[in-house]
Amino acid sequence: MLNTTPTHPTPLKVLILTTGLSPIVQPLLDSRHTLTGIVDCSGQEAERSTPAAPLYRLLRAGYRLLHNGPPSLATVAAQRGIPYYCTDRAARDPQLPSWIQARHPDVIMVYYAPILDPHIFTIPPLGTINLHPSLLPAYRGGHPLFWTVYNGDTQAGTSVHFVQARTDTGDILYQHAFPIEPGLSEATLERRAIDHHGVRLMLKALDALATGTHPRIAQPAHSTTPTATRVNTERLQRLLDWHQPLPRVWSILRFAQDWPKLLPPPPGWKRPFPWILGPYTQEPVLGPPGSIAQDRHGYYLVHPQGKIRLYVRYDLKRWVKWVLLWWRREAVNC
Repeated sequence: MLNTTPTHPTPLKVLILTTGLSPIVQPLLDSRHTLTGIVDCSGQEAERSTPAAPLYRLLRAGYRLLHNGPPSLATVAAQRGIPYYCTDRAARDPQLPSWIQARHPDVIMVYYAPILDPHIFTIPPLGTINLHPSLLPAYRGGHPLFWTVYNGDTQAGTSVHFVQARTDTGDILYQHAFPIEPGLSEATLERRAIDHHGVRLMLKALDALATGTHPRIAQPAHSTTPTATRVNTERLQRLLDWHQPLPRVWSILRFAQDWPKLLPPPPGWKRPFPWILGPYTQEPVLGPPGSIAQDRHGYYLVHPQGKIRLYVRYDLKRWVKWVLLWWRREAVNC
């Protein structure tokens, strides 16, 4: 069903609500629409109140310089002259609604941000829209890509939908499905869902909202899947069943960014460097499932059906990050 609201041919005034320099920021900066404000939900506001905050900001800037990484979202906003607001509690910040109202946005664009209350998402006249990496109503919640992989789905997707009180239940504007193969990392799958497909849908939705030609597809009340809740390291350890088929266990480990935390660090002087996961081989193997063993080819994880290769990544940038994080912990504890 097409929306029949009056046309809005001029570029929209868009307010972003996101966490850090997320993938939606630069495409919106490059679009024909005007960014009237940026709300950063990264939580850096809390860091500013700690005694060690100046030292940490200096260390973080040094790491960015050595890492040759992108600038912060605050820096981008300052360079573009865009009003910027940083908070670590967007849903409960008493000053945020009035700050947003003062920016007079036509629409709020949300990606990777906390659940919002109606007193925020009802501010703009054209509504608030969210970019969600699943084919809604499937995998509503904060970690849809993990559960897509964990359940062995061969297809993933991206949805742009209106925000309403219940999480990820608002009317859908646009969706796109794409195939996934085993062994993708979370970063790779997220880039496909958001950078490759989601950004295009987001810009398409904003252009349609500007002319009043956007579709509104109502979602069913109940999802076809359980809520896609966040999975921390402890829960990942509980979910990982080493007696499931070897290809399935390998795919889950390849996807999950936190899987190295399930293992002891590399031995000796290799400790600061991360484990990386190699291929698997199906062959007879002895040892407790999930344990680390070693043969003439190197380290591997034991699975009842074979071996999952482990390697150590010798990376100077990661070592520098490890040192900076250690300095931060020491500064906070002083």
